[in-house]
This record gives sequence, C-alpha cells and structure tokens, in this order.
Amino acid sequence: MEVHLSQVSDTISIAASQVGYQAERAPGERPSGHQKYSGQVPGLEWSNFQPWCAVWVAWVALKAGVASLYPRTASCAIGVQWFRDRGRFSSYPAIGAQVFYGPGGGTHTGIVYAYDANSIYTYEGNTSTENDANGNKVMRRERRRRDAYVYGYGLPAFSEGVTTSDPALKGQAGYTYAATASGPAGNSGSTKPTSPTRTVTVRAGQTITAIAAAAGVSLAALLSLNPSVKDHPDQIHPGDSITLPAVPDGGQEPQPTPEPPVPTPPPVSPPASNSDAFPGASQFGPGANNANVTRGGELLVQRGAGRFYSEGPGPRWGEADRQAVRAFQLAQGWTGSSADGIPGPQTWALLVTHQGRDIPAATSTKPSAAPAFPGTNRFRPGAVNSHVTKLGEQLVRKGYGRYYRQGPGPRWSEADRRAIQAFQHAQGWSGSAADGYPGPLTWSRLMR
Repeated sequence: MEVHLSQVSDTISIAASQVGYQAERAPGERPSGHQKYSGQVPGLEWSNFQPWCAVWVAWVALKAGVASLYPRTASCAIGVQWFRDRGRFSSYPAIGAQVFYGPGGGTHTGIVYAYDANSIYTYEGNTSTENDANGNKVMRRERRRRDAYVYGYGLPAFSEGVTTSDPALKGQAGYTYAATASGPAGNSGSTKPTSPTRTVTVRAGQTITAIAAAAGVSLAALLSLNPSVKDHPDQIHPGDSITLPAVPDGGQEPQPTPEPPVPTPPPVSPPASNSDAFPGASQFGPGANNANVTRGGELLVQRGAGRFYSEGPGPRWGEADRQAVRAFQLAQGWTGSSADGIPGPQTWALLVTHQGRDIPAATSTKPSAAPAFPGTNRFRPGAVNSHVTKLGEQLVRKGYGRYYRQGPGPRWSEADRRAIQAFQHAQGWSGSAADGYPGPLTWSRLMR
C-alpha cells in the first residue's frame, strides 16, 4: 500500500479539504442529494442518491491511501461491526477515529480531528445544522462527548499508532494516551484542544471580510477554519456555511511568530513551493478539465509514461491519464486501491519532487485484444442483451459508476448513454462523436 509519513495526518488533511462541498439536489430528491464520492469508491458506485456519510469516510480513506484501515461500506451499522470484529472499537475518542452516532451507531458517522474533556471536533459528510445526519454538506462539527447521540469510535490501525483518550489503552503497543489532543502524538508536539467554533450562513451580498468584521473575528482566524474558502475567498454564495471561532478575538490580525526549527527531512521531500502542493482529489478523474491534469501528465511523461499518450497531455482527464498514473503507482510497488490510477497526495508528492521509481519500459507482451464489437443495434433504446450489461460493468470499472442509480443491467437505459457520453468526452471527442452511443472505436477503447 502507499506509505505515508503520517497516515492519520494525511487522512485528516484529505477530510479537511472537502469542507464546504455540497451535494446537488434535484426537486423532489431526498435531502442527501447526489454527490461525487460514490462513483469514485470501487464497490460503492451504486450508493449515489443514498445517505452518504459512510461513503464519504470510505472516500477519504481511499484518497489518503489508508483504505484498508476503514470500512468500505455505505452502512454505519456495518462500519461499527467492522471495527468490533477487529477489536478496535472504543467508547473514547481518538485522533483520526471514525465516530458513529445514534442507536447502535447506525445513524451517522464522521472523522475525529481533535477532542478535549468535553467535546469532539469532527469532519462529517452529508450533514448540516438543519439536518444533522442527512444534510448533503461536508462540514466541520463540534459534538458533546457525553451526548447520548455519540455511540462510539472505531480506531484505525495507523502505522504510527493511535492517539486516544481511552484509559484502558494507556501503555499498550500502538497507542498513545492523551486526555486532550488536536493532532496525532508527536505531530508538532501540540496537544492543545481545538477552540470551540460556531457556524453562520452566508446571506446575499455578504463578503468574507464583512462576515469576519460582523462576527468580531480576524480574517486570518476565519480563513484558518475554512480551508475550502481560503484559496478562493471571493467565491462564496448565499446559503454557504462558514465556520467561525466561538469567541470573538476583536478582529485583530495575529502578529507573525518565529518559525519553529525545521525537522530532519523525511524520506519523501515535501513540495518545494505552494504551487507544488497537492491540488485535491477533485482535480483528477472522469470529467476533470484543468491545468493540474496537464501538469500531472507532463510530469508522468518525464517518468516514462509517454507511451500512454497518443497526443497531449492536455487539461481534459482521459483514460491515458488514468493508465499513466496507475503505471507510476505500480512502479512504486503499490497495489489494490493504492494503484487505482487517480493521484493522491503521495503520488503527487513523488511526481513534483522527482522522487520514487520511474515507470519501466513496456514489455514485448501484447495486451489481450478487446472483444469484437457486437454492433450498434445492441445499444439502442429498447435493447436488452448481455452486451449492455458487459458495457455497463466496464464503465463502472473505468470510474463512470456515478451515472447508475442501480445496476448496470441488460436493459439499455439513459444511465448507460450518459456514462458512455462522459467516456467519449474524456477521449476528447465532441458533437456526434460523443452522442452517448458506442461505436467500434468507443468499444475498443473502453474494453482494453
């Protein structure tokens, strides 16, 4: 699996990067709406349009390279049992723990990033202040530890150990006891609990500066609690949720303090500048079209991935990008979900710092040929046959499962057409070449 300098820090960083995301919701659709996460978690593609708090945790774990440390499920109750089966369920919070809420832990879930004597501080998907467990947003939340709603905590087996307040685990291998904690033990040496926060809703005409001034807090304090807003402070909209310190600081900007001593460099060097920082998982994958895709492709070509690109690289994510990323991940010795062809923080760090192993030259073994194209009449409204099922299953494997509310199955549907059209767009095609109906070339590229 992909080895990280701190698995828990990577997990919390990925979770924090999603704060501010909101699922789309069509008229009449359930409050949870439909979102981007289900289609990106192999095996959970079917779960779109369903409550997605547990899916979001599985997505965070996948992108942080720790998929084996959290349950991959859409069910909170199954998640509880998953940790119990491994002897890693506790009544006490821990940094990076998966917290479960409601009777039997089956109502809602999230990830703990800090705790003190009275509260836990979490990142949660599919929540809001109006609908606690089905609110279609990713938010930072504060919960009372002794609230009956808090059921318990699953403790992932992080390679660096777990920082926990469970007194029964004090002194045991793999655990560090801390009555309060705002990060993993040894992570900058701080165990100071996170300050309490509150949430406000953006009104029409408001700006980030105006919100900070009205709340009596500094702009720096506001931005530190809202990482999704920090890089784009002018892109807020009415109805967005903004997290604020619970106690005003008078609006005074903090004075700079001396930087702490630089620690000994780790095996994988950090990015050289802010421009080299991981831009976020949402920048890659089917449908992505941005400069980070181009840059990633160019870096991959430098590492031996040129054979995957018939032209480009370019800004539109395509199958060539997925194959190139996966080849690079496999070259590092990673397998399974850590070699899924989608860049995560560690993949990106190795590329931008020019570290890790290059992609080996192609072998002379020819890939198996795609099955013969069965004909256009197999993929039209009213068609019912096994080729439609085979096509849909391959689309799911390629990352286009988000278009299927259920299935795939043998009956041709609008979900099949939309998934094919997205795949065709990813090839750089448009117009009649991206009409959502497979021809011989679409079939050949999809099936190889």
